[in-house]
Amino acid sequence: MERKRVAIIGAGVSGLAAVKACLEEGLEPTCFEQSEEIGGLWHYTDDGRQKQGASMYKSLISNVSREMSCFSDFPFDKHTPPYPSHTQFHQYLQQYCNRFDLRKYITFNTQVVKVQRAEGSVEGEWVVHTADAGTDGTESRQHMFHAIMVCSGTYHQPHMPSFAGLENYQGTVTHSQSYRTPDRFRGKTVVVIGAGNSAGDIAAEVGLTASKVYLSMRDGVWIFPRLTRSARPLDLSISRALLNVPEFVTRNYLKMLSRSHINQVNYGLDRTKDPFTHGFMVNDEIAFRLASGKVLAKPDIAEFTRTGVKFVDGSNVDADEVIFATGYDVSFPFLDSDIHPSELHVYQELYKLVFPVHMKKHTLAVIGEIRNRGGASPVVELQARWAAQVFQGITQLPDHHTMLEHVRRDRQYRDSRFGPNKLPVVDLRYTDDIARDIGVKPSFWRLVFRDPSLAFLTYFGPAFPVHYRLEGRHSWSGAAEYAKTALFNTYSATRAGRVQTRSSSQLKVNSLITVLLVCLMVAVLAVIVMIKI
Repeated sequence: MERKRVAIIGAGVSGLAAVKACLEEGLEPTCFEQSEEIGGLWHYTDDGRQKQGASMYKSLISNVSREMSCFSDFPFDKHTPPYPSHTQFHQYLQQYCNRFDLRKYITFNTQVVKVQRAEGSVEGEWVVHTADAGTDGTESRQHMFHAIMVCSGTYHQPHMPSFAGLENYQGTVTHSQSYRTPDRFRGKTVVVIGAGNSAGDIAAEVGLTASKVYLSMRDGVWIFPRLTRSARPLDLSISRALLNVPEFVTRNYLKMLSRSHINQVNYGLDRTKDPFTHGFMVNDEIAFRLASGKVLAKPDIAEFTRTGVKFVDGSNVDADEVIFATGYDVSFPFLDSDIHPSELHVYQELYKLVFPVHMKKHTLAVIGEIRNRGGASPVVELQARWAAQVFQGITQLPDHHTMLEHVRRDRQYRDSRFGPNKLPVVDLRYTDDIARDIGVKPSFWRLVFRDPSLAFLTYFGPAFPVHYRLEGRHSWSGAAEYAKTALFNTYSATRAGRVQTRSSSQLKVNSLITVLLVCLMVAVLAVIVMIKI
């Protein structure tokens, strides 16, 4: 029987996960990558990735810790620090690619010009037109595929908001896409526009060399550090147990955590919107730049003048350069709008943010068109595993009406919980939902009788990606052992060369404590049930 051929567009994090997922399910993947290397935006070059979406700046450090940003069955090397640099993350992707022999399925320096339905197709086949990267695409080649995974990411066209008078401004205007180092800003006055992670990183770094940096934001910002007390990665606080905590408790905790890092009112950052629903900035350095006066927070820009900007509070600033750190617009120029529209809120037409609901044959999946409150790798990996199983007929999607109803409810939920966004915000609830659909969501009650300590860690400990390899299809034999040591391994590269391992006695004590806690929890649940009865 002929193996189903799957075209994968892009060899970044999503594309690599898609290639591996296809191989796991017996599909035949062909990945088209327009650059000469894997990694997508994690592939740093000094001149940037011209016409290829977002680019890294030279000093970038991941905002997500290594154990929360790895693939589920491939941990980071033990020499990687808790927060890897872009170079270390790209090396990790290369190691992943080599470990699972993915490179031979990737066609480099090839751009996808057009994707269209195969004429007369009854099984949902596709024709993919490709051309050499950097050409106008007129001399294209055609390929036939049974299915498509769009893995080109969300960072396509730089988003440049319009401001009155911008065309008259005589200074230099750039987008964060072209930012690499702060050297050329030495002694200059710079305005950075934006309130996201890139805006904070760039403002803090440019503040080291510039004469003055003004950080302009429409409505302030909540700022969180990467590390909590004792320098523990903040994202290790994400656990399944917290999903049952009342939302108002979580909201107030996030506000308290942000204010303990930096008092917003004192530094002009006061925000009326909630950090739980409207995003935040992760940055460890911007607070000191603000405190030292190198960076000054300002409100939104009212208009540009010939020599600078005027803010909505009436103040004026003469500026040599303006950097728009205002994100990117989603764009799929190779897809016709009737297949997947490239416009705001396109996710409204995607069932669980992956499958276009209007298709009769679900042979196209969009991977990674999300904004995650954490690492992207675990999310796109689950999406790719799900898509591969659907393509192979292992997992079935519900009927059209059910999917439409889910999309409607999902949109209402996300808008109420996270606020309106260009891209859907996802969290642990989303990944667990996809994992449930493909039978890999860790079950506390199944684990508790087999391995109580593992069950306790899976539910009450950090929600590590490795949990999605504990059971179900393509489980990893080393998943249980690694899940128990992942927290300890977070600091394997930072212990000053000391070789430390958990002794058997420590493990026994921890297991005993876990068993007692589980028993206590079961007893509490039993009492609650009895009271309700």
